[in-house]
Amino acid sequence: MTVNKMSAAADHYVIAIAGGSGSGKSTLADALVSEIGSPFATVLTVDAYYRDLAHLSLTERERTNFDHPDALDLALFEQHVLALKRGQTIQQPCYDFETHCRRAQTVEIIARKWIVVEGILVTATASLRGLYDQVVYVEADRTVRWQRRLQRDQRDRGRDEASIARFWARAEETFTTQGALASEYADLIISGEQALDANVRRIMNVICGSGLSIPK
Repeated sequence: MTVNKMSAAADHYVIAIAGGSGSGKSTLADALVSEIGSPFATVLTVDAYYRDLAHLSLTERERTNFDHPDALDLALFEQHVLALKRGQTIQQPCYDFETHCRRAQTVEIIARKWIVVEGILVTATASLRGLYDQVVYVEADRTVRWQRRLQRDQRDRGRDEASIARFWARAEETFTTQGALASEYADLIISGEQALDANVRRIMNVICGSGLSIPK
C-alpha cells in the first residue's frame, strides 16, 4: 500500500498502529504524538472500547475472550474516529480492566490534525480501514511480547500471573487468526524491538514523503 488517501491540504490525517499484544503499539503511539506535538496530535486506543460486562458475574466476565472483535464496540470506535476526522470532540469511554466494566466517566478527546489510533484489532473491519491514511504494523518476538504483557497487566491492571496467562493464551489464538491480518494492510512494517526513536523517524519519513508537513 501507499499513502495516497489524503492530500496535503486535508484537515486530518489518521495513522493506525496495529500488532500483537505487547508488540509496542501504545508506546509507539505515545512517542509519535510527542514527536508531532500534543497541540497537533491525539491518541485513540481501541482498548477503551471494550463492551460493558456489568450484567455478567465476575466469573463469566473472566471467561470472555477480550481479544476477539465481538468483545469490542467497534461500531462506536468507528463513529468516534470519523467524528475526530470531521473535527468534532468525542467522549471516549473509560474501561476498568480489573472489573471488566465501563466506568461512569468518559474522557473528552479534542480533534487534532493528526489522529493516532492503536490496538490489535484497529484494522478488523473494511469500514475502519477506509478511515486510515497510514497503517503501521508492529511486529516483535512472541517471548518479548509475553514478558511485556505480563509486566503491564501486573502493573496497570492488577492481575496475577495465572489470570494473565489465561488471557494471553486466548489473545494469541485470536491474534493468529485475526489480528495478524493487519500486516496485509500495512503501509509500513516495523520491529517493536528496535529503538523507539528510529521507528518514529521511519514513520515520520513516510508522512513527510507523502507531501505533508509536521508543525513545529
